[in-house]
Amino acid sequence: MMFTLPVLDIKSDPLDVLLAVIGYRLSMLADSDNEDVQKLLADRDVTIELASTESGIARYYRFDNGQFSQQSGHATEADLTITFKDSMTGVKLLTKGDLPSFMTAVQEGNLSIEGDYSLMMWFNKLAKHIVPAIPEEYKPYIQKAKPYAYKAQQFANHWIGVAKHKLGK
Repeated sequence: MMFTLPVLDIKSDPLDVLLAVIGYRLSMLADSDNEDVQKLLADRDVTIELASTESGIARYYRFDNGQFSQQSGHATEADLTITFKDSMTGVKLLTKGDLPSFMTAVQEGNLSIEGDYSLMMWFNKLAKHIVPAIPEEYKPYIQKAKPYAYKAQQFANHWIGVAKHKLGK
């Protein structure tokens, strides 16, 4: 069962949640003073759509000369469309974030790309700014926290399953 959070226009699908978060981060970057990001966004008038065939999820990002916006659904005209075979393939490829994985996925039929392929390279450069660099002194703490995050995720999944069962979903 999939539901939509109406205020945010985000579906409960993992790919749509990830795409919305990426969009939120891109809007923060577009408003930032980061010179590298501003150079990448300057003089760009581009729409990039990411979608999943299986789940019907689609979200597009609009870059308009330094301005950024995102929208749920399919773009009227996209300069680049990246369509994953299913949501989890999209999540795995986007979180891995390297171009060779995308090319392998295309060869294996797990991903299709339509439009201006050069935008893949441009978007990949922009994507490197999405995840802020973690200072070295914090990395040991993150490693220590990972097992707890995993346990919390398992706990949440268990109770989501119980709730779905009780609600008959």
